Amino acid sequence: MPKVECMCKTIVTVSNFEFKPFHIDAKPLIDSYTKPWEAECSDLSFANLFIWGTEGKMEYAEKDNMLFIRLRFAGVPMFFWAPIPKFGVKVDYRKGVYEAIAYMRLMGVEPTFRSVAKPFYDMMQEACPELYILPTDVAWDYVYEKEQMKTLAGKKLHGKRNHINKFLSLYPEYEYRKLDASMIDDCMSLYEFWISEKEQPAIELMDEKKSVQLALDHMEALGLVGGAIYVENKLIAFTLGERLQKHMQLIHIEKADYRYDGIFPMINQQYVLHECDDVELINREEDMGIEGMRRAKRSYNPTKMIEKFVFSVKDLTGMDIWKEEME
Repeated sequence: MPKVECMCKTIVTVSNFEFKPFHIDAKPLIDSYTKPWEAECSDLSFANLFIWGTEGKMEYAEKDNMLFIRLRFAGVPMFFWAPIPKFGVKVDYRKGVYEAIAYMRLMGVEPTFRSVAKPFYDMMQEACPELYILPTDVAWDYVYEKEQMKTLAGKKLHGKRNHINKFLSLYPEYEYRKLDASMIDDCMSLYEFWISEKEQPAIELMDEKKSVQLALDHMEALGLVGGAIYVENKLIAFTLGERLQKHMQLIHIEKADYRYDGIFPMINQQYVLHECDDVELINREEDMGIEGMRRAKRSYNPTKMIEKFVFSVKDLTGMDIWKEEME
């Protein structure tokens, strides 16, 4: 095997990682690594890995009681997430980090570990203090108190209450329904309309469409719970989420027909009212740097953010780490 010299002047063998796609059958294995850490980071949800990691965009490998996740997206250099050790098992974490670094170098990319949140942030910093750390707020998760999302109490959420009251005045006969397989076609019809109103590149929308279809088709296996709003027997909004941890619900997908005034705050609140009764927090994932999404998520006054960082072997300050030019 090829060998490389790491920053600590020791020799690290480039591992033959055997990467595999996130098939639905891999859920018990992946959960056995991620769930015991009780991390609040949305990236570690198996559903996220499965629905967004199709066609080789995300793959995993096991080695020395650690889980390695490799990500390859169009226009972005290949990168890893922080290695995830088997909970309660002693591992050589530094060795695992540098094996991943050696692999990325062999693949011709600048070694970077992205979306590193606690507790793996602490592990990375302790095992490899020489690595550079850069905050990446476009990837930070927005987290809200369940009661706040349920009641929309307080001056800061007055506008949300007004939108919901407007919806109720216009559509008093609306129905909230728990999502099931019989409603998948309705959901995809709404998604087709949503696509028709967007100006994003077609390839991005088609990729998202595949992910939404995967999530709907595998709701039960993925542990997803959904809800929908109907007006005059027409589905006008739906959302899908899961129990990320005992105290936290994670929202994966939310789509609605904007022509119905107040529908977005309405589906948001109704889902919390019906499906999140026994949790404390709602994680609505990141904003991806999209200005409209950022405004919308901040408008709900988040309780906290799940901070995530990039770890790298060189200082990336001032560089656009999301561009191919890094290679």
